[in-house]
Formats: sequence, C-alpha cells, structure tokens
Amino acid sequence: MIDTKTNIKTKFRAIWTEKTNMLFMLLFVAQIIGIFYSENTDFAITRATVMLPLLFLPAILSVEKFTKKEFKFIISICKITIILPFIYFILLHLIWDKRNISTFVHFTISNKLGISQFYLIFILFIPVIASISALIDKQKTFFHLVLLSISLGIIFLLGNKTSAIFVVLFWIMLIVQTYKRKKTKALIPIVTGVLIFVLALQLPIVNQRLDVFRKTVDFNLETVITKNSFTITKNTFEHRLLIDYLALHEILDSLPFGVGTGDFQAALNAQYQRINFKAALDANYNAHNQYISEFLKTGILGGTIFVILIILLLKKINRHQKYYAYFITFFSLACLVESYLDRQHGIVIFAFLIPFLLYNDNHD
Repeated sequence: MIDTKTNIKTKFRAIWTEKTNMLFMLLFVAQIIGIFYSENTDFAITRATVMLPLLFLPAILSVEKFTKKEFKFIISICKITIILPFIYFILLHLIWDKRNISTFVHFTISNKLGISQFYLIFILFIPVIASISALIDKQKTFFHLVLLSISLGIIFLLGNKTSAIFVVLFWIMLIVQTYKRKKTKALIPIVTGVLIFVLALQLPIVNQRLDVFRKTVDFNLETVITKNSFTITKNTFEHRLLIDYLALHEILDSLPFGVGTGDFQAALNAQYQRINFKAALDANYNAHNQYISEFLKTGILGGTIFVILIILLLKKINRHQKYYAYFITFFSLACLVESYLDRQHGIVIFAFLIPFLLYNDNHD
C-alpha cells in the first residue's frame, strides 16, 4: 500500500526532527568530505560507498515502525533462521570436509565465508536473549533450553576472547534486568550462567585461547614492540595494544582533519613499517578500533560525530527494551576493539539492526 502525500510529508518531518538520523547522515557526509583530501581517491570512494546505508536506512526505520505483534513475530523467525545456517555449516565442516570441530572457525568461518567472529556474535545474541526471555516466562521450556544451548555452544565454539567477555557482561546485565522486572526469576540466569561458565571451560578451544593469552601477553610497550618486530606473534591483545599506540600517534600528526577517507590504511601501514610490526604488515591490519578509525580518517569532524552518535544511542536505553539495550551496549564496547564499519557486515549491524531494535523494541 502506497502512503498518501500527507503521510509522506509527516514522515519526512519526523525524520528531520530525530537527532540520531541527523548524526547518522552527518557521519556519512564526513566520509564524503574526507574524499576530497585523500590521495587514494578510488579507495576513498569505495569506503564511502560501503557506508552509504548510514544516509537513509536509520531514517527509514525511524518512521516505518512495526507493531508489538509484528516485532515479536520477526524475532520468533530470526531466532530459528539465525541458528540453522550455523548448524548446516558445522555439519558440512564435520561430514563433507571431514575436519575436526576445533578447526571450524579457521577453515569455514574465516576462509570459506570470509566473516569475522565479531559480526557473527551480534546476531547470535538474538536467539540467546529470545530463549532466556521465554524461559523466564515459562514458554516452551524444552525448546528454548535446546535453542539456548545451541546458541551459546556456537558462541563458545567461535573461541573469541572478546566475545567471551561480552557474554559475561551480557549475563551480568541480564541478571540485573531480570531482577528489576521479576525479582523471583533472577535465580534462573544466575544458575544458568554458572553452568555455562563451567561447561565453557571444558571446551578445548576455550582452554587453548586462554592458555595462549596467559603465556604470551606482555604489558610493557617496549617489550611488545621488540617482540613484534622480530616475529609474527599470535597474541591479538598485544596486536590491538600496539595498533592503538601507532594509530594515536598518526592521529596526533594529522589533526585536525585526519589523513582522509582513502588514506587511513596507508597511514597505518606506514606506522607498521616504522617499527617493523610484522604481523600487521603481513595481514594488513586495520585500526581494530572504530573510534580511533573515525578520528584517523576524518579527524575531529568524523571522530566527534561518531562519539556523539554512540552517546546519544546509549541514552536511548530504557527499561522496556528486551534487545536494544544489550545490542547498543555491546556495539559501543566492541568498537573499542574492532573497526566494525570497515565491512558491510558491520554497517548492517550499525545502520539497520541497531535502529530497527531502537524503534521497535520498546514494549512492556
């Protein structure tokens, strides 16, 4: 059904009065401005094109809202359709490729699908939250216990340290939210969380990652620089520490405008070359921090817009939400360790999923 002219005018007025819409648009405009002083114009245009949905998707979602019943139906479909592809690819990995489950992330997720675990974790939180909410309300208990077990099993199978930290933070938030809504039900996520933690420690991939972290991490910057200049190390915590240090150095040198939408990676590579950061040069690492990435690309303009936008989205959290509060909190924290907007997957999360939840997940 096509909207009337009156409805369209009303929606356009609503779009322009919503501050978050303006900031999404301004963030895209900052990328366009950064094209004009980029040496690598082709790459700058490519980067701006990837971020094009920021210009219109959040605005559309702010005025095209769903009813409570429609939103619940969408979530009920998503919690199944999100899990099924993972089960399919796990079976394909085990049966068709005849590989061990511990190599699933490397061979199937990274090599075949070309997707980072960071993006997958976000969508996996949908069935997790939906299952726990249903269990608290005693709806289809057995089905949702199975769904929750599979969802968390996949999260821990991904074996990402940062994701594991997010799961812990998620559980703390869940316990607090449950206590506020129904005090007598708070014991459910507490007991479930303890059981999940104990079971997670039994997984070989989790123990392996923890063991690597314990044995290889250093907190002295000079030691980290020296170590990474001689060999390609595997400690991603140290990599991020070093990247942040080098990126901040470049940001200070390029203030106030940044290096340009198309030159941020070249600027980072130059910093990697300066200290012979072997792992970063070999893998062409991006900034692995969206806040730093925006300040690096477009200086004070883009960096400030992004920070203000995140703060405003965080301020939109309210006690009636089941999903939005978790997603925007995790995204704002995840941006400290990953450049989410460097890929289309991250743009989908930021420009579609988060606004969709913001404008629809707001019911008792």
